[in-house]
Amino acid sequence: MTPYEIKQKIEILLDKYQKNSGTVKGFDVLFEYVDFIKSEPYTANLLKTQFEYAQIQIAQLDEYINKNNSFKEIPDPHKIMELKSISEAPMHKDMIAVGLEQLKNQEHANMSQMLPLAITQLVMIYEGMGRVKEQLKNKEQIDDKLNILQELPTSTIRVKVGEELNSIPFAVFAKTNLLISAKYILDKIDIEELSEETKKEPWFDIFKSVLYFQDKKIKITLKNDKPIDHYILEAIFAKEDLSEQTDFVEIAEDTIKEDYNGNWQRFRNACDNLNQKIAKATDNKINDFITYTTGKTGWCKVNQKYL
Repeated sequence: MTPYEIKQKIEILLDKYQKNSGTVKGFDVLFEYVDFIKSEPYTANLLKTQFEYAQIQIAQLDEYINKNNSFKEIPDPHKIMELKSISEAPMHKDMIAVGLEQLKNQEHANMSQMLPLAITQLVMIYEGMGRVKEQLKNKEQIDDKLNILQELPTSTIRVKVGEELNSIPFAVFAKTNLLISAKYILDKIDIEELSEETKKEPWFDIFKSVLYFQDKKIKITLKNDKPIDHYILEAIFAKEDLSEQTDFVEIAEDTIKEDYNGNWQRFRNACDNLNQKIAKATDNKINDFITYTTGKTGWCKVNQKYL
């Protein structure tokens, strides 16, 4: 998916979660969200470090549970975890230490601290919901420990470390983690888009199929299928030197991934279509943005006077 499509998908999931927050269905939306950001190459790479941190922390929690024989019975979501020291914390020890020091100094946590915690909690919900979905699919009885999913949405999390006591509804806790991770992803995409939009014109956004030229956004692809017009610009703007010619055969075989077969006429026609679109967008002031030659060895490039 393109960054723009990823952004749209995440915004849809945020709206979907908002409508189901505080319900078991909300957990299913969180499952869908984490499944998406773990499998989508762009977000998986963006959050690689945070996902690795989450697995380490979850492994530490599992070790803590096994060592202390904890949660063998159905856990009480309203129970206060009273920790005499940070060393007793089952996970996030370093993060908790930093957080308490910041609290003492009346400082705020930053995104680099909040994001790994948020991803960890989301992955825990994801893995728990995944087991429930698998058991339902196989028509198995849901584990008692996982029945807590029915209570958590309306439960309150209260954690006490030393004398510090914090209380937060789980629905708010889950939503906060969702929003922290989503904000990080969306901000990254917005910053990339902003940096793209400040490029020196002309330039071509291959993801949106938009040509930026003379303060105008000229849409090239108007339907789902990309026309040859799009591939011509994609090939031209892939070059570091826009004054360099791009051969028709190069566009066909390297960009479109098809045999050229000497069919230069369709590329000549596409160049004409491009010039017509640009002429329309510029009130017919510019009708020679693309220059080209014809024949089997035909090529095209951006007119030198617009560079």
